[in-house]
Amino acid sequence: MMTLLLVLIVNTPMVNYTQLYDTISSYSIVWFIISIPIGMLIHDTYFYWLHRVLHHKKIFRHVHLVHHQSNNPSPFSSYSFHILEAIGEGLIIPLLLFVIPLHPIAIYIFLLVSFIINIYGHLGYEIAPKWFRTSFLFNILNTSVYHNLHHSKFQGNYSLYFRFWDKIMHTENPLYIELYDEIQNNRFKN
Repeated sequence: MMTLLLVLIVNTPMVNYTQLYDTISSYSIVWFIISIPIGMLIHDTYFYWLHRVLHHKKIFRHVHLVHHQSNNPSPFSSYSFHILEAIGEGLIIPLLLFVIPLHPIAIYIFLLVSFIINIYGHLGYEIAPKWFRTSFLFNILNTSVYHNLHHSKFQGNYSLYFRFWDKIMHTENPLYIELYDEIQNNRFKN
């Protein structure tokens, strides 16, 4: 759906209203590099609030339940959506194109990173290295355990990449750190 929406915008006169640019020097290599994490921050915000809407009791069973049929997710469930949810998810690309200047290669990198993180979140298995728990990154980034808790409990841990929206909105599952530590301690037993 993201690809379809991207193709529809780029191959129609709508492209003239976007901030898509084709020469890196039009902005700078620095902007090219930072546009990707900025896009991820915008995407995480968009995803968090869209996800909260999808969990509304009047919407959930008609739209988002398709995705939640995987209580213990797998990589195959990462893009298993009802068509309405897929459209909602896919609208991030047009939103980004209308809000910030993006080079096509930055869009492809953004989509690849998003794809990899989404697969990781739906592994149903934690692969983060042992050092991750004691790094500053643990307080910022989501893990597979983080999103797996969302699938098993059907609420909380709504964000995609970063933990800050769940922390700010008090929707982070209070069992997350305890469960993460238990899983990692079992993984790294000597």
